[in-house]
Amino acid sequence: MKKIAIILSALLFLTACGNDPETTMAPELPSVPNDCTKTEILAAFPEKVPNPKFIDTDWDPAEGTDLYAAYNAGGIACSYGIQEAEIGATILWAPDNQILFNELSTQWVAAGQKEVDLPDFDEEKAYVLTQGTEGQGEFIVWAINYLIDGAWIQIGATFLGSIEEAMPLVKAAADSLRTPKQAARTNLKGCYMAELPEDLYVFNIDYHDNNTISAGVYYKNINTDASKGVFVGTYTNGVIRGFYNFDTEGLSSERELFFKGDKTGFITGNGPVEIKDGIERFKRPLQIKWNEDYKYIPAEDCEALLRG
Repeated sequence: MKKIAIILSALLFLTACGNDPETTMAPELPSVPNDCTKTEILAAFPEKVPNPKFIDTDWDPAEGTDLYAAYNAGGIACSYGIQEAEIGATILWAPDNQILFNELSTQWVAAGQKEVDLPDFDEEKAYVLTQGTEGQGEFIVWAINYLIDGAWIQIGATFLGSIEEAMPLVKAAADSLRTPKQAARTNLKGCYMAELPEDLYVFNIDYHDNNTISAGVYYKNINTDASKGVFVGTYTNGVIRGFYNFDTEGLSSERELFFKGDKTGFITGNGPVEIKDGIERFKRPLQIKWNEDYKYIPAEDCEALLRG
């Protein structure tokens, strides 16, 4: 995934909104899914796509695409279907925050999407990209973008012959939004530490909303210089991934990091890296190996160490 530069500004925007009394009093909205295997999508596939499965994908979205916009807003992308036959659907979920959908809709219309009213469905707005003329030869529904309950959802598929045929997927994607209680149960906010005989690592998650994560990081190594900084990234499918901005010996650096786990703790990801545009990144395709030696577990006093 390309550098998630927009997440930080979006995060600051959300934090600022949270300080507005009117915003604070607004009802809580659902959150987007954080795990592709825990959605309602597979059960909504039509019979003509037998035995669909979740297709694990290492997304590396290009700037300017809908996928890039979704990830930078703290969203998630999930593909399902029959990989060998290249038949399937990719679903994007992203928090809208009353900004994203309207901005993107201008691009959709320019690309040929048309505004529609989805049948028997209570969306706020919807746009559809089709090919052909319905009822006259081959007709394909390539994409549906819709806004519901504060979330932008996009369905892109290779097998939909009508909007009516797409509606089970449309409804299943909306039903896959997590309630505030469900989101609270998987919220990672808190202090985590990995302590070795001579080293100490701190990962203090101070913000987690939808799939956006920010954390204070502190590395104290006996054999190398200590570093301290800020991590910004996403948490999807049980994996935290993003970029650590830090200073060491007066120099600013940026490094991609991966962690796997949940609120009970995390292990770190290792693998071959390269320097690209001044950023230390994992090589693609990803060849991550999970290191059990560095186990971050819930702890206290993270903030004191980060301040020290």
